[in-house]
Amino acid sequence: MANQIGPWKLGDRLGTGGQGAVFEGTREEGTVAAVKVINVTRPKKRARFVREIKTHAHLSEENAANIIPVIDHNLEELQDPENGVRGYIAMPRAVCSLDDRYDLYRHRTELCLETFLGIINGVRSAHRVGAIHRDLKPANILFLDESLRVPMVSDFGICFLRESSDSVRVTDEGETVGARFFMAPEQERGDVTEVTPSADIYALGKLLHFMITSRHLHREKLSEAFREEELESDQRLVLVRDELLARMVIEEPSGRIQSAEELYTITSEILRSFRRHRSHWLANLLRGFSHAR
Repeated sequence: MANQIGPWKLGDRLGTGGQGAVFEGTREEGTVAAVKVINVTRPKKRARFVREIKTHAHLSEENAANIIPVIDHNLEELQDPENGVRGYIAMPRAVCSLDDRYDLYRHRTELCLETFLGIINGVRSAHRVGAIHRDLKPANILFLDESLRVPMVSDFGICFLRESSDSVRVTDEGETVGARFFMAPEQERGDVTEVTPSADIYALGKLLHFMITSRHLHREKLSEAFREEELESDQRLVLVRDELLARMVIEEPSGRIQSAEELYTITSEILRSFRRHRSHWLANLLRGFSHAR
């Protein structure tokens, strides 16, 4: 691959996905970024990449909360003698993803909910402009510093714009897209016309469970969400399971919480209740330890 695209000199490869490769990029004035490069010789792939850039750039221009900003992008076809037609999108270089740091969250319920609120905020920013992400997973939640205080939603490569007509869709009926352990059942079936914002709600439920346990939840088996010892050591997980996961990880889209806005409100209230009654939860936890001795 050529070591330059547009104004960006490409360095180390940071990652590779189904929609392109990401490199560390530097510009002449010294700006360092993560530059996503994609070969767009195929019309369908180009359409998907162009849509990603437009959606992401619009959110960035609006300073959308918890959406990783766009520094630079090119919607034009850049002729490359070695690789055909390519395009790029440059974003701030993240220090890590949730996939890199998931072990720091395990069994830290309040921390998980605090970070989860930021992730929901990014998703509702996307939903407000009609974009359904469809690929929410730990690797697509980025952090720009090691404080891990502000999660940033990234990678809109397979997002679906609700206002798109059949003639401009770039995902065919029967084509499965999304992250294997997190995608909603309707995505697995390839039911493009059935994908609504609730598909992201489903994925967020799986993501929250993964943050708390470091495990993947198999389909909708909520009875297996938390182990007995986990429920005994943190009784708040019952509330997380019954008031959040049980209303998100549901096979039928209409049965789920229907909007990121509503999910944000519910999660905020649960987190506030945990903080208000922290002493009560700690007392119960200490009693549990004393009984165990």
